[in-house]
This record gives sequence, C-alpha cells and structure tokens, in this order.
Amino acid sequence: MVDAFTDLRRELTNALRSVWKNLPTDNAPQADSLPDDVVDEIANNFYRNPKNLTELNDDQTQSLPVLARMRPRGLFEDDWRSRPTLQRPWPVILVHGTGATKGDWQDMGADLRRDGWAVFAPEFGQRATRAVADSAAQIGAYIDTVLLATGASQVIVVGHSQGGVLLRYWMRILGGASKVKHMVSLAVPNHGTTMGGIVSPLIRNNRGESVVNSVVQSWFGEAGFEMIRDHDTIKAINEGGDLDPDVTYLCIATHFDTVIQPPETCFLEARNAEELKRVQNIWVENLDPNSVVLHEAMPYDSRVRALVRADLSRLVSQI
Repeated sequence: MVDAFTDLRRELTNALRSVWKNLPTDNAPQADSLPDDVVDEIANNFYRNPKNLTELNDDQTQSLPVLARMRPRGLFEDDWRSRPTLQRPWPVILVHGTGATKGDWQDMGADLRRDGWAVFAPEFGQRATRAVADSAAQIGAYIDTVLLATGASQVIVVGHSQGGVLLRYWMRILGGASKVKHMVSLAVPNHGTTMGGIVSPLIRNNRGESVVNSVVQSWFGEAGFEMIRDHDTIKAINEGGDLDPDVTYLCIATHFDTVIQPPETCFLEARNAEELKRVQNIWVENLDPNSVVLHEAMPYDSRVRALVRADLSRLVSQI
C-alpha cells in the first residue's frame, strides 16, 4: 500500500501542478512531497465519501457501491391507469443512469405527461450498479409489462447515461428492438468512455490504474467497468452498426460532460443514407450557446427537457 500511495501522490502532484504553481518540479528532491494526509483525503473524498456521509443510506452489509447508497433526488410515480391515445400511441419509458433513481425524471416526466404522453419509469439493478445484462433484462420485463397493460405495440425510450446502454443492450442483444419506435439518448456512452472519465489523466502506470480500478468498483459497481471503451458490452451493442432496423434516434450530448470522455462518444453513427435519416446527433449548446449542462443534470435541465419535448412532438406530427 505504501508503494501505491507513493505512485498516487506522484500522479496527483503532476496533475495538480498546472493549477498549483508552488508544487515542486519533477527534478526537485521533493517531487513526491504531497503529504500522505492530502493524498488520503483526496482518495477518500473521491470515492468513499463523495459529498457527505449524511447523504448516504446505510449499508450494514458493506456490499453496495457508493452510488447505490446515495439518497435519491426527486419523486416519480408510475400511473398504471395511463393509456396511449390516437395522437400519442406510444408509451414513453424513462430509464435512469448509474446511481440514480426514477426520481431523476420528476420534471421531465411531469412535462411529458402535461403534453399528453403516458409515461413510465422503472427501478432496477441496485441503482444500475449491477451487471448490464441483469439490469437490461429487468428493464425488458418492465417494458413488456407496460406494453401488456397499455395495449400498445411499441414504446418510445429515453435513457440517461448507462440507462441508454442498457436500453441498447436490451434492443440489440435481448431482442427488444422491434418493440421500440424511437430512442432518445441523453449523455449515453454509446461507444464507451475512458476509464474514470475525467480521472483518466491520472492513469500513467499500473499502480495508478489499480487505484482508479478501485475507484470505479467502489463507486459504480460491476456496471462501471462495462461502460469503458472497448469493453465487450460496448462492442456488442455496436456490432454490425450502431442502429437497429426501423428505430429512429436522437442523441443529445453536452460539451461539459466530465463523466463521459470524450463527449463525442455519445453520438451514434450512420453508415448510409437510409440510416442518416434515422439518427440525429445534437449538442445542448446548439439550443443555448451559453449553457453549461453537466452530465448528471441532463435528465432535469430545462434545455434538455425542451429538446426532448420538441423531438416527441415531431414524431406526433408525422403520424
């Protein structure tokens, strides 16, 4: 552990030097002189206590990742009396990302319901920290239940972050694509992210990588590693092309995403003219050049919600 801390201290020193001008240089004898307590505080605050212990639910088994213990934001309840209409014949399924709950959809769900949509949102996979295959299967069963209850033949799906990967896994690997009319992706790592997103500059050697591996496991659980670029899960959902037959797509990303790196990985690629008609990739900043929308804010940001509402209204106009 001493050697690992030495390497972590060195990596943090190098990373902070550009903004902390009085740090020793690489050639100075104290190049690794960032104190142990500083390194320990950074490491602990990064993945053991990201905000404050009072914001974490108890886990007496000590088996849950940190993000599965975060207190939920917002409240969203399913209304199983909701039914599609002739004007809006597809139920809308909102799928949250890692560490979130369906409460993240409180504002967007309310917006869409006011617009006349039948809106539903599942909970699954210990706050989306379990393996992708497990969470995707749960989501698929939930969507089947919505289709059965509403009498609809297809749904519109909206996924944030890992939620979009889970939907694409269900569509591509578990055979759910024929049940989807349209998909909206909000900051989804469709082609994977670098290890730890913005933390990736700290990975300069094997010991540094082992520290970040520990961070990912402690925070994101099993699913965290599956979001990394070139993981088998990411390869599987893109094999043979990004798009599933007859499904249309809208991908919204933000330039200020520090979790999904680089943010361009959120966009889906069209291979030909026919696919080009079925996918649209846009930045939030296209709507508001002065906006600063972070990754975690995508489900409830007013500009993102406006883009989603406009997109679904466009679908209605084509009926």
